[in-house]
Amino acid sequence: MTVAPTAYYDQENGGRIPIFTPTWDEFKDFKVFVESIEEYGKQSGIVKIIPPKEWYKASIAVNQSKKKKELIVDNRKNQLPKLQQHQINNIKVTKPITQHIIGGRGVFTQTNIEDRKEYTLQQWYEICQKDQHRPIIRNSHQQNQETSHLTEDQYKEIERNYWRNITFNQPMYGADLLGTLFDSSITSWNPNTLDNTLNKLNQTLPGVNSPYLYFGMWKATFAWHVEDMDLYSINYIHFGAPKQWYVIQPCHQKRFETFMQTTFFNQYKSCHEFLRHKTFIVSPTVLENNNIPVQRCVQQAGEFIITYPFGYHSGYNLDFNCAESVNFAMDSWLEIGRKAKPCTCIDDSVVIDVNSLFDGALNSTIDHSTTATGTTLKTKRKLDEITREENACVLCSNPTLQQQHEEPLLATNENSHHKHIHKICAESVDETYIVKGIVRGIGDIPASRWKLVCVYCKEKEGACMQCCYGRCWKAFHATCAIKHDATMKRIHSDASKPHSLYNGYCPQHDPKRIDEKKRLKEAQIKEMAKKFQVGLEVLMKWRGGGMYTGTVSECLPDQKMCRVLLTDGSVRKVSWRDIV
Repeated sequence: MTVAPTAYYDQENGGRIPIFTPTWDEFKDFKVFVESIEEYGKQSGIVKIIPPKEWYKASIAVNQSKKKKELIVDNRKNQLPKLQQHQINNIKVTKPITQHIIGGRGVFTQTNIEDRKEYTLQQWYEICQKDQHRPIIRNSHQQNQETSHLTEDQYKEIERNYWRNITFNQPMYGADLLGTLFDSSITSWNPNTLDNTLNKLNQTLPGVNSPYLYFGMWKATFAWHVEDMDLYSINYIHFGAPKQWYVIQPCHQKRFETFMQTTFFNQYKSCHEFLRHKTFIVSPTVLENNNIPVQRCVQQAGEFIITYPFGYHSGYNLDFNCAESVNFAMDSWLEIGRKAKPCTCIDDSVVIDVNSLFDGALNSTIDHSTTATGTTLKTKRKLDEITREENACVLCSNPTLQQQHEEPLLATNENSHHKHIHKICAESVDETYIVKGIVRGIGDIPASRWKLVCVYCKEKEGACMQCCYGRCWKAFHATCAIKHDATMKRIHSDASKPHSLYNGYCPQHDPKRIDEKKRLKEAQIKEMAKKFQVGLEVLMKWRGGGMYTGTVSECLPDQKMCRVLLTDGSVRKVSWRDIV
């Protein structure tokens, strides 16, 4: 099936963002439709999709009452299933961020300050109605007219107003709230059940394969970025005002990245994937002046936006609204995912081991089946390839751990060829459980878990548990964690049910290692502070070249610097690492 755009946004002025208005037959199968328009999306970076009427059943309209500032539920035909009033009352905007944007001349950085308060949807709406959070529409008869379905000239006027006032009246944004407003009655284009490659993940990652909700207001901004692991994303506005989108077409990706690396050079030096921080904003005017074309698109309530790998995008909300978003992947993404580079300086960065999670080879060699006497694992591989040796644990690479740590070995079941599993291994893997000293659930372990590589022994043997910290996906055998004295916190006591009894941590997030590093760092600082006593003569190197002598006039341990009196009488702050 091939589906062509019905129009392009702002086509008269060179706009290249495709707009699709498919029929129900074209639209109903998400995967088939997305595959049919993929070539358009790869060229433009994003596409807009207006669903057919058949998809809708009922909707929410959020109207602004002239007499009272309140939410009004408007029942309509041919729209999505409506939200009942009690559902609206149950919506909470928790820990929204206040966006502090600083800079000038079209180049800005964004700092997000988390608000510990919780707001009802009514309270959030009322905040959006305050004068400092209202957009100004000069080409309309009413200053506070709704921002939906305006002319393109009016949206351009709002855009100019946004960039003139971007650093004033800090907006709030209820972003990255785990949840959905779609219910199970929506079987097509439901972000919770999209037919896509990420369904093969054996864990839920918030915002990646389970949706996030976003509650916006005027000027609530999302900075330039591509999705984690260069995934696709889908965004739907449930109700309220539009979003203004900017996009860099993938053909200009390298030029854009080079410009951003030069403009934010210090941040680039600290983290080569700094754009994944989603805190850097550059206006379209500045980009276009540097020969980087920027495409625009306005998304209305009831419309979908799909973003594509390598299509950098940013934008802002035009007023009070509610959107829902989730990542997804097509089969063509697998090679992209293998090459994607995650940010390593943020602890909860999304990392997906494509080779481990999506390698279909294991699926073709393992047949899972359940018998009346218990769950067993049947495999087409030779028995000696799986067990490695007679006394080896099926779930790990440590056959001799019993002798070293007195960790008991358990049987799987009376008729199984797999005779040995460490008790700690059976208790640590989500799918396995122990009944009367027999390990069950081996056949329920997904193929992807058998392919995980242990961060300690570097072996792809057995079935690993995974780090419990945030979105970390690092894997390890429970026995390897014990051998390396890693933190394993017991959180459950009932081993007869299929769940992990432990929270385990990888080396990067292990509380014991973090505390130890902190102690070592503090000890090093104390040692250096003792070394750089006042009056000590030192030799320094300048970054620009050359060596200079001076005398320490003050040691600054908190900054890891010294104030040094130079021979010419001037005083400079010098980093410890620049003192020879």
